[in-house]
Amino acid sequence: MAVLAATADGRQHEFICDHVVSSAAIAELGGYLDPAPPEPVLSAAHALRYRDFLTVALIVKDVDCFDDNWIYIHDSAVKVGRIQNFKSWSPHLVPDPELNCLGLEYFCFSGDGLWESDDDSLIRLADEELIQLGLVTPGHVIDGTVIRQPRAYPVYDENYEDRISLFREWLERDMPGLHLVGRNGMHKYNNQDHAMMTGLLTAENILAGERQWDVWQVNQDAQYHEAGEDRTLAMGERLVPQRLHED
Repeated sequence: MAVLAATADGRQHEFICDHVVSSAAIAELGGYLDPAPPEPVLSAAHALRYRDFLTVALIVKDVDCFDDNWIYIHDSAVKVGRIQNFKSWSPHLVPDPELNCLGLEYFCFSGDGLWESDDDSLIRLADEELIQLGLVTPGHVIDGTVIRQPRAYPVYDENYEDRISLFREWLERDMPGLHLVGRNGMHKYNNQDHAMMTGLLTAENILAGERQWDVWQVNQDAQYHEAGEDRTLAMGERLVPQRLHED
């Protein structure tokens, strides 16, 4: 197959290869392919939904607010959902011993009020919510920045499995050299280690010249096992929420 790659400076290069490993979101990947998938397959890919995410990283005067790597916030009075303590991950992440960096994480959808807020407003909101939660006192926040991550979380709705199955069946039948890996590449809500495992096992399959591992069975439970000559990966199914009303 031929792959057209674009570099950051706008140059394009064409490569001829037997295998391509893609971690691009399935919803986008269908539009990159030429010839395009059949309309039902393309529609299924485009219908997959994602939850977006942004982090407000605040530089604060070093205070003993909490020692954990992160904490989840279950307070309906604030919008923040989780707070990372980067210094607890490693002191090397915050080279100034007098300071710390706290990452306030907000779960949102691209285009909603949080996502569209300007950086200054988000930094001010995060500062106010840290104070409201009692983690810092006024004046402890000295700087901040905002990082937006689109398509951070694949959405598991009532139709996502059918859509993925349709895309996967077409892919394995018509483009066996294109391999999907990772959270967005497979539309699987896995952790980072599981996403990396799909890439490692895909590489093993390519080197072996056959599918020794079914990478689609790598999931968030990390239950890997070998079963005789047919090596498989155990998978626990996640319950899928039912839609309460039609849009």
